[in-house]
Amino acid sequence: MLPDLQADRIRVADLDAQIFELERSLCTIRAQKALVQKRLDSYKYPVLTLPNEIVSEIFVHFLPVYPACPPLAGVLSPTNLTQICRKWRELALATPLLWRAIRLAFNSNIPLKRQIRKIDMWFSMSGRCPISFEMKGYNLSMESKVLVALAPHHARWEHLKLDLAYLPHDRLLFTRPMPLLCHLDLGFTYEDDDEEDEVSAPTLFGEAPRLYSVILDNVAAKRFALPWVQLTSLTLRAAHRDCAGVLKHTPNLVHCDLDFTRGYSTTLPNFTFLHLESLVLADYNADYSRDYMETFVLPALRKLQIAEQLLGPDPRHSLTAFISKSGCKLQKICIKGPRLVSKDAYCTAFPSIQFFFNGRYDGEGTDVASDTDSSDVESDTNSSDVENDTENDAESSDVEND
Repeated sequence: MLPDLQADRIRVADLDAQIFELERSLCTIRAQKALVQKRLDSYKYPVLTLPNEIVSEIFVHFLPVYPACPPLAGVLSPTNLTQICRKWRELALATPLLWRAIRLAFNSNIPLKRQIRKIDMWFSMSGRCPISFEMKGYNLSMESKVLVALAPHHARWEHLKLDLAYLPHDRLLFTRPMPLLCHLDLGFTYEDDDEEDEVSAPTLFGEAPRLYSVILDNVAAKRFALPWVQLTSLTLRAAHRDCAGVLKHTPNLVHCDLDFTRGYSTTLPNFTFLHLESLVLADYNADYSRDYMETFVLPALRKLQIAEQLLGPDPRHSLTAFISKSGCKLQKICIKGPRLVSKDAYCTAFPSIQFFFNGRYDGEGTDVASDTDSSDVESDTNSSDVENDTENDAESSDVEND
């Protein structure tokens, strides 16, 4: 028994010595760790040293250029900026310019009630900034709920794009003052067949002294009375019999885009626009035997985009007669769609005009212009907004989540 106790005492002494050595090594390691941590704590990441004003400006440039609207959620949404760190979250939520443009999509994975709640949040965080809003609807009831949420902010509307299923029964939303509105894009998928409504007077659009650019389909052009005389840019989609009634009230146009996608066979009256510089005429279902350019006198016209069929049976003669009658100095012409006249024939007839082509050549012989880029003319004459319908509705990007 005694020898065993002696051996245990010796073992304990050895263990105490090992513990002492380990504790001394651990103390040294802890001192080294504290030194390294001190160096880490003293380092400031350059991006975190930037003034809040600079970071806010970077955040704004992360988004599509206003008035283009980012989606409510996903990688391209400003809500994504709230998920990086606490400091940047607070800064993003306090930057009104991040929340001034909203694009609502009913095919989103986000339930409609939640989208409307997010719209209210964004409008609240946008402060007093002007608003850009886009909505593509499909259901009258759901559209009405969104319009109700949109209505209280009518004084801040600047760019408004509404692609609705039906004309709302309650149109008071559109009669309110809109002092900042400068661009309106309004269209309806279906037209109400209510005969009583058909003959009723057009809804008088609210006071909009800054409105200069308008895109309308046939239903909107027929059902709304806008301040036509102050418009400088007008696009009429699916225009037909109501086209003339609108154009006669817009003498100050600088750009005009007429899309006869439903076909148009009624004779247009003669129009004279003294300030019109660019004109787009598109239609692939119209009366091709007619010369549509014969109805226009445009002395200031510089850029023309037109389907060859709308130039009548003899396109070169039509252009010659139009230029002579208008006394204009055309600089660029884009011939859209299929054509029978070759590039060389156009260039020979009009050597001072730059031609662009976008469409197949169905005439005799070869034509080197079949793949000619017409983007130069299109960028000047196309006033439609570029619409990106691709959304990533990742729930992790929701501003409501921490």
